[in-house]
Formats: sequence, C-alpha cells, structure tokens
Amino acid sequence: MVMINFKESSTKTGLILLGSVIAGVFTGNSELVTVTVGESGAQIGGAIPAVAAAIIGVFDTLRKEKG
Repeated sequence: MVMINFKESSTKTGLILLGSVIAGVFTGNSELVTVTVGESGAQIGGAIPAVAAAIIGVFDTLRKEKG
C-alpha cells in the first residue's frame, strides 16, 4: 500500500503539477507543444509538457524524501 505524506514538500509540488495537468485536460489542450515568448518570459504548453508534468507530479507525490 502506498502512503502519501502531506508534510513533505515534494508531495505538495507533485499534487500541484497533477492539478495543472487536470486543468489542461479540462480546458481542451489539444496541441502537442506550444511556446509563447513575451516580455515576461517563455510560456510552454501542450500535450507533451502536460504528460511530462503528470509523470513528474506522480513521482514527486509518491517518493519519500531523505532526512
């Protein structure tokens, strides 16, 4: 059984990443990769970055921090 420790910072980061992926799915994110460059910096979006964020989010949520 997998135990999630909500006191670890990686768990919070992972859940935020998973939430952003879910939001992208519900808003109809259909492009593979989109990059927008503006004065405030670059914005990256699309399906491939969403999948990467989901994988990192699951990893961060489930991993155990040392220390």
